[in-house]
Amino acid sequence: MTTPLDPGLGLSQPEPEASPSAQRRRPRRVLFVALITLGVLLIAAGGAALGRELTRKATPAEAAAALQQEIASRWERLPAGKIFPATVSYSDVAGNKMVARLVGIAPPASCRAALAPAGYALVRGAGCETILRATYVDASGALATTVAVAVLRSPPSTVQASNIAAAASPGLGLHAVTFDGTVADQFGDAAGGTEGSALAGSYVLLYTAGFTDGLPGAAAAAQANELMALGSGIDADIRSILTRHGKPCEMKDITC
Repeated sequence: MTTPLDPGLGLSQPEPEASPSAQRRRPRRVLFVALITLGVLLIAAGGAALGRELTRKATPAEAAAALQQEIASRWERLPAGKIFPATVSYSDVAGNKMVARLVGIAPPASCRAALAPAGYALVRGAGCETILRATYVDASGALATTVAVAVLRSPPSTVQASNIAAAASPGLGLHAVTFDGTVADQFGDAAGGTEGSALAGSYVLLYTAGFTDGLPGAAAAAQANELMALGSGIDADIRSILTRHGKPCEMKDITC
């Protein structure tokens, strides 16, 4: 005859089974913890990669691209008085050092408004954005020139550059800018005796030159060499301001 077991005896009792809902929560907690761990690892790896990217030296190609961009944006960052200085030194046809004086700086103009149709047709294909202009006179006050910077979106293609360079004489038909009440108030398009242009990366430097007293261009052409020395000499100075540079990584506007 058997006797019922006494619950008070030291025999172990079976543990109750977990409910179905508790069984479902355990895998979810494990997955959640795993996802958090993975996220932390990815953030740490990304931060390390970013740190390496920020501290590595720029490649020569990256430095050259940064330099090109820095030069191409100078016209926006430099004040007008820096691009067009109050005085500019140049050499006349005899090689003498001369000084030209700024008469005035015009507001930025559209390329269509500042150029003759033929000139505009050339630079339009190169993405001409705007034109900056100023007028100078020589030390005698007899000669005047309007100089300009045509800003292109990027350096033109080889074909476009060749077309623009071929138009350097007689130029791109730059319209002169007169300033009332100044020594050059009679200098205008009709007084232009000579003009020219030169390509400098994403800039086209232009000038048109003549006499301040409004002497017709045909007559002023007799002094074409002096007028050319004045206009091209000032353009060369402006070109230097906009494009000169040292080593890219040593320039304050470029981080290498």
